[in-house]
Amino acid sequence: MNDSIKSASRVLDMLELFSTRCDGLTLTDVSKGLGLPKSSTLGLLRTLHGRGYLVREADDLYKLNDIVRRDGFARHGRLLRVAPPAMRALADELGETVILAITGSPGMVRLIAKEVATREVRFDVDLPRQEPAYCTAIGRVLLGAQDDAQVATALAAVPRRQVTDATLTDQQAIEERIAEARRSGVSIVEDELVLGATGIAALIPRTGQQTLAALNVGCISARFNANRERIILALQTAANGIGSAMQPDRAA
Repeated sequence: MNDSIKSASRVLDMLELFSTRCDGLTLTDVSKGLGLPKSSTLGLLRTLHGRGYLVREADDLYKLNDIVRRDGFARHGRLLRVAPPAMRALADELGETVILAITGSPGMVRLIAKEVATREVRFDVDLPRQEPAYCTAIGRVLLGAQDDAQVATALAAVPRRQVTDATLTDQQAIEERIAEARRSGVSIVEDELVLGATGIAALIPRTGQQTLAALNVGCISARFNANRERIILALQTAANGIGSAMQPDRAA
């Protein structure tokens, strides 16, 4: 068996191992489970994490991305392959955390991948995770890509509670923000989910049956206000780049 085939086999073995463990695995667990040296195991883990197939928690526990567990590889495979490198580049450029999300259960958005900023004070979230669409930038921009009937259904599906003092709960006010996101392709939400945090989200362009997805920059509100135009432009450029790379003839 040549090295390329051996590596492919090990990747499949690793994915099969993770599919049996919902509680996640450490580097040591995977190394022992597959009978591989830790150095080789770490390289494979980093590759699958970088492609979005695995998520890594704060205690160095790796888990199979719930999108992969739920939907398999076919539906979101290209998105999980194309987006992470662009997300990492954007996070490094802005010094802010970048999150990828798709529509989740009714009225919710599902966060499926992240690239965390390296600066000491930063925004971060645990994955896998669902958040309400009505009070998040990424939720509003995804709702903006849907028709009015779908928006009404989504807003009716989740109680609109006052998460912070800044949270919008009035349906008309929220619908106005969604309409604005529909026109511009961008949504900005400050302090509505977390005080002191701003989310800026841009829709990833799509054609045909591609997954409806959006990219979000999560940052400290003061840093966003000081770099507003730069952050929005960089975010839109990254989202458009991912959309272009998603096309079959442009995919890497």
